[in-house]
Amino acid sequence: MKNEKIEYISFIEDGKRYMACKHCSTYIEVGDDVVSTTCSRCTQVKCLNKLPIEEMMPSLKKKSTGRPPGWHFMNEFVDKDGNVFHKGKEQPKLKGTLKPTKVKPRKKKKKLTADEKLQQDINKWKKRKRVKRKQNNK
Repeated sequence: MKNEKIEYISFIEDGKRYMACKHCSTYIEVGDDVVSTTCSRCTQVKCLNKLPIEEMMPSLKKKSTGRPPGWHFMNEFVDKDGNVFHKGKEQPKLKGTLKPTKVKPRKKKKKLTADEKLQQDINKWKKRKRVKRKQNNK
């Protein structure tokens, strides 16, 4: 069994030999002595299954600066090292003169269910109705 060679589908057109990829059956131009072939797409998929793209290409990995999101929009921001930034532009003359900026964590909003959303809408509608009645009575 091991000595038997599997013949993959191939054909010759205009003097060039084409062979089917052993995984996806796309045709690739090959030489005369080739027994089997794997297309570039299948090779890429196999490589990515073994290693994630971030490990293969570390330059794509996002590097954390340690600054909070939106720091460059703040009027004044001072990082842990004492660097002072005014609207994202560093002010080297002011380095170390101010205390680091304390950033409050963003409040997590509770996701409302459909019933809670409906109840909110009803309450808003009732409030608008009350205001409208008061205006009409005056």
